[in-house]
Amino acid sequence: LFVVLLFQHTTNRTVCWSLYALILCTFHALEFVSTALYKSNDLSYDSFLLNHSKAYHIAMASSVLEYFVEPFDPPKWCTAAGLLLVVAGQSLRFVAMATARENFAHRIMVYREKEHRLVTHGVYSVLRHPAYTGWFWWSIGTQLVLANPICFFGYFWASWAFFHDRIPFEEHTLAAFYPDQYPDYVKRTWLAIPFIPHTTPPSPIA
Repeated sequence: LFVVLLFQHTTNRTVCWSLYALILCTFHALEFVSTALYKSNDLSYDSFLLNHSKAYHIAMASSVLEYFVEPFDPPKWCTAAGLLLVVAGQSLRFVAMATARENFAHRIMVYREKEHRLVTHGVYSVLRHPAYTGWFWWSIGTQLVLANPICFFGYFWASWAFFHDRIPFEEHTLAAFYPDQYPDYVKRTWLAIPFIPHTTPPSPIA
């Protein structure tokens, strides 16, 4: 209803900017809430992910700059498509975090915690790294909402490059933690981030 009223009573640029601000606030709030609900021992200001990295801040600033200097009014179909991606990505990430519960962490574990378990049920029974997948499509969707052509491709490349490095490292680590379970788990699940090899993790860490 909020979105419909915005489209009816304001310009599309106002709609896009309002949605973008709402999207960012929702994302960071849910990161904090998820940590509070499922891993309260790790709860801190960092749980908002507002200080994620300099690269993240540069990306956010670039998207805002491009939006305000671009000369055209964002087409409504682009805003709608972006909103669908954002909602789908955010929902997938939140469901993934809720499913993993205390087994989810914002930082990759190098050493296995005693209580940690390999999550293979729910959305994890179909997708590997569903929280990463949700964030990947969410980030691209934000730039469709703003109709930022440069940042759309920039976000796609930056997000892909980040996960292209992070996912193989994490799978290598998980294979070391669960040598009897993880290779079979990889074979029966898939990644929904394009152009990242769907390969069996390497041999466990020595």
